[in-house]
Amino acid sequence: MIKIFWALMRTDLKLLLTQLKDKAIDALLWGGMTLIVMAHVMPALGLKNFGLFQAATIFIGVVGFEIYHQLFLLVMNIEHRQHLFYLFTLPVPIWVVFLQKIVFYTVNGLILSLLMIPLSKIILWNQMDLTTIAWGYLLIIFVVTCFFFSCFLLLLVSHAQKTDQVEHLFMRLMFPLWFLGGFQFSWKTVYDLNHYVGYVGLISPYTYAHEAARVSVLGQNGFLPFWICNTVLLVGSVVFGTIGYWGIKRKLDLA
Repeated sequence: MIKIFWALMRTDLKLLLTQLKDKAIDALLWGGMTLIVMAHVMPALGLKNFGLFQAATIFIGVVGFEIYHQLFLLVMNIEHRQHLFYLFTLPVPIWVVFLQKIVFYTVNGLILSLLMIPLSKIILWNQMDLTTIAWGYLLIIFVVTCFFFSCFLLLLVSHAQKTDQVEHLFMRLMFPLWFLGGFQFSWKTVYDLNHYVGYVGLISPYTYAHEAARVSVLGQNGFLPFWICNTVLLVGSVVFGTIGYWGIKRKLDLA
């Protein structure tokens, strides 16, 4: 079972290497353009020192966009009964196949997130002091976030019947969760403006990922507790991953 697991990992990683240049270009373009505007244009409108604040959420945002891409591919794979169905014929339990995919998606997202660090330093330069970043915390939230969204992906796949529904899932669920989950503001800012809206914001997993990333870069003051954010994401990973796994099994009528 372990040999098959790692064989599948090697296959996916080899495929990733062939796509990594294009994935990196896409991620760097999105992250770079966003950060340039926030760090060098928005200060002219009175938003001072906003670049580093935004950089922390860009680290997370690139993972969400990659998961959207993987969601489309996985739903198309299932709809047209492609490679995934071959994996179900291997002499391993079906949960091993999905676990391998979760691990691979986690590694995939982690690589893209790490690319945002040197990009942010180049764009922000003196605004970003690498010695003040809690690197251990940052690595933890990177891994936890990538793992969460890899598990959350299974839940999304279980609810998407066809590829043309993926766009609706993104616009009706993923985009609101991302944009209202503190991409450009802290949870405390919203909570201070309106407590009820702040509580609604706690529904979004992005809130916890963004807050923990900002703690890693800017310090704990003014943000949700780092370890609580990680705990929520890990619990959500188990819950959503389990629901998604059983949902896909029912959807495909797998024993």
